[in-house]
Amino acid sequence: QLVSKIEIWQRHADPPHRAMYAQLPTPKSNNKKYLLVGSVCLNAVLLVGIASMSFSSQQLASSPVMTRRATMAGVTGASALIGARMAQAVNPTSIFETNCGACHQGGGNNIIEGHTLSKTAMEQYLDGGWNKEAIEYQIRNGKGPMPAWEGVLSEEEIKAMTDWVYEQSQTTFKDVN
Repeated sequence: QLVSKIEIWQRHADPPHRAMYAQLPTPKSNNKKYLLVGSVCLNAVLLVGIASMSFSSQQLASSPVMTRRATMAGVTGASALIGARMAQAVNPTSIFETNCGACHQGGGNNIIEGHTLSKTAMEQYLDGGWNKEAIEYQIRNGKGPMPAWEGVLSEEEIKAMTDWVYEQSQTTFKDVN
């Protein structure tokens, strides 16, 4: 008898913390940007720290050549890491898969037949024709069932997506009907 009451309570009880979590706002899309900026700043601070240690006058005078070379290799490696992280700041393929792929999978259009991301379709259907300005305008403002991405994607992401769609329309999406 007692066990069944406990089981019933567990099945039907509404934990008090559920309401608390339901009121939490969804995270902003800019969190990735702040994380990247923070990571780049941290790497820059580490780079300055390593460089200042390697170039202090006392250590230069007393340290052997191999130690200085190893320190400089570390500085060079840190610089390469910072450059690689900055280069990966915007990944248009990932942005496309996350935000656009549901309707434009493989460069097609699951909503309006024929309105694909191929160059020929954009020449025919895109306001302003096939050019980067028209593609950027469409990404920013949307049209019909396509949502506007301005305010959702950063300026850098919109520019990267514009260039990416323009390139893909001539290559990967060229023959999509």
